[in-house]
Amino acid sequence: MEKIELLERDIKAKKPSVLLKDGLTPAVVYNAKTESNSVMLDSKVARKLVRNASTATVLDMSLDGKDFKAIIKEVDRNPITEELRHISFFEIDPDQEMSFTIPFKVVGVSPAVKNNLGVLIEVHSSLGVRCKVGNLVPFIEVDISGLEHPGQTISVQDVKIPEGITVNQDETEATIITITEIQKEEVIRTEAVEGEEAAAEGEETTEAPAAEESAE
Repeated sequence: MEKIELLERDIKAKKPSVLLKDGLTPAVVYNAKTESNSVMLDSKVARKLVRNASTATVLDMSLDGKDFKAIIKEVDRNPITEELRHISFFEIDPDQEMSFTIPFKVVGVSPAVKNNLGVLIEVHSSLGVRCKVGNLVPFIEVDISGLEHPGQTISVQDVKIPEGITVNQDETEATIITITEIQKEEVIRTEAVEGEEAAAEGEETTEAPAAEESAE
């Protein structure tokens, strides 16, 4: 991914709504020292960035001639129009371990799903880890080709975690994928409903005879 050029933003000069109309997306860069810089970037670049990058994507960025690496921590959108309104970046210290969220990538074909024996359920789509940026990977593969029957699962313990990455303690035994049985839909008709339908089918519509006109 190309280097992202950021511009300093004076939060008192223009409101975020004005920047957005000018084709600029407001953003902030903060770090582990709780320092933060208000910045902005071209909205076309921002939309492409959010569309293609995950929280585990290391970004090359530049601000006032200083190059650094960062990740996306938070994205704010308009809840109605889905317009991108703000991005929060976190500057990475390459020498320190940090917390990341790495997405899973499902690979292979499950025989249980292929043969219509079960349905694949993704219980977790990502994994919380700690590592240095040099050991960070964009995703962790989960091979489902061994799932042949309903009831089988794949947990964090079953996947290969790359060297240098430590899984968060509360997620070491978490289930990632499970195969559940296909539920056959059964239509249950109560006696009352059956009775009503039977009555409707047997009901005959009769017309009252026309009244005879009295002769004068």
